[in-house]
Amino acid sequence: MPELPEVERARRLLHSRCINKEITWVRATDDTMVFPEKRGHSLSLMLKGRRVIDTGRRGKHSGYLMMHFGMTGDIHMSDEADSRYRKMGVDVGGAWPPLYTKLEMEFGKELAVAFTDPRRLSKIRIFDGNAVDSPLVKRLGFDPILDPPGFEDFKGALAKRRAAIKALLLKQEFSAGIGNWIADEVLYQSKVHPSQPACSLTDTQARMLLEQIRSVCITAVEANADSNLFPPNWLFHHRWAKGTIKPRQPKMPNGQGIEFVTVAGRTSAFVPEIQVLLETDITASDTEDDGDEDDEESYERLQPPPSEPSKPRRKFRLGRAVE
Repeated sequence: MPELPEVERARRLLHSRCINKEITWVRATDDTMVFPEKRGHSLSLMLKGRRVIDTGRRGKHSGYLMMHFGMTGDIHMSDEADSRYRKMGVDVGGAWPPLYTKLEMEFGKELAVAFTDPRRLSKIRIFDGNAVDSPLVKRLGFDPILDPPGFEDFKGALAKRRAAIKALLLKQEFSAGIGNWIADEVLYQSKVHPSQPACSLTDTQARMLLEQIRSVCITAVEANADSNLFPPNWLFHHRWAKGTIKPRQPKMPNGQGIEFVTVAGRTSAFVPEIQVLLETDITASDTEDDGDEDDEESYERLQPPPSEPSKPRRKFRLGRAVE
């Protein structure tokens, strides 16, 4: 699932390649799940001829042309090979556009950009005004990089919530951009059990949690969302062994076992040796989910793309399309 670092990677890529360039050709599919407000042809007419003057991100959202990446949304460039992890079965080889393309934009004859989504859970919208003023963006909580809260505000927000802390972190109205793997990582680094009621966290736990929310997100963004560059002591590198026959129980490099618990409908990885569920009289609520499905358990349910207007897939040579 694209989370804050992956979306920021996409924003930086678009910013570096498309600023001050005119959109000369557009194709948007008539997929009402991805384009809930404009049919593809209408959106194409609105975009063609416009010039990209800036890019922005809020949590998992970006732009005036707002792209919510959902579970499997991503950005691809026609002249770049894509070697990033977890390509979700999207063909990013020589043929263009890639499979599952929902929006394709050309910037002259040298560059084309494609937004892909195998599962059709992304959303693409266009705004005449400032996207940050839209209700969709205003409802989002703090962004761990753009506007992290101070400790007192953070602790006060936790004190009002009986939800399990993992469930609360996943709620985009609380912390924008945090998904399943980031939540698991910050909880591991903070030594907090995912089922711990948010309001029962000690000041020490809350302070460490806030620090790790920012630290994990900044580290992942600085690595350009390349998991190979994530610190070797991160839970991220070892939690994916879940479900394999060998080892039956994944372990951290220091030998500590990784276990799994379901919180808010999500599979949560944790290390019980250091993430101890503290005793409390408070019963944790399990209702603070953000509505997305579990990311690593849903890959096998990729949906085929809907019927789309036929358009030949082309070969790009030295950045130029060849029919």
